[in-house]
Amino acid sequence: MRNTSSLQAETAYDPFGEPVAEGVARACTTSAGDRTARRIGGAVFWSLALAILAGRIYASDLPVAHTVLAYATQLVSFN
Repeated sequence: MRNTSSLQAETAYDPFGEPVAEGVARACTTSAGDRTARRIGGAVFWSLALAILAGRIYASDLPVAHTVLAYATQLVSFN
């Protein structure tokens, strides 16, 4: 039966698919904290993205957007 370090040495690759030396692979192991931080960061990112999208959809329905568009078309028509 293989131990964790021998499995890690066999399957250690960098993000470009190149094999990595055993010492580097042991020094750069990911921990549970890294995965948790990545998940939290992803959740925050997608929450902000959805909030901005919802705000843009809401603001596009306001009469102010139509007024600004009317003024913009008047300015373009003068040129």
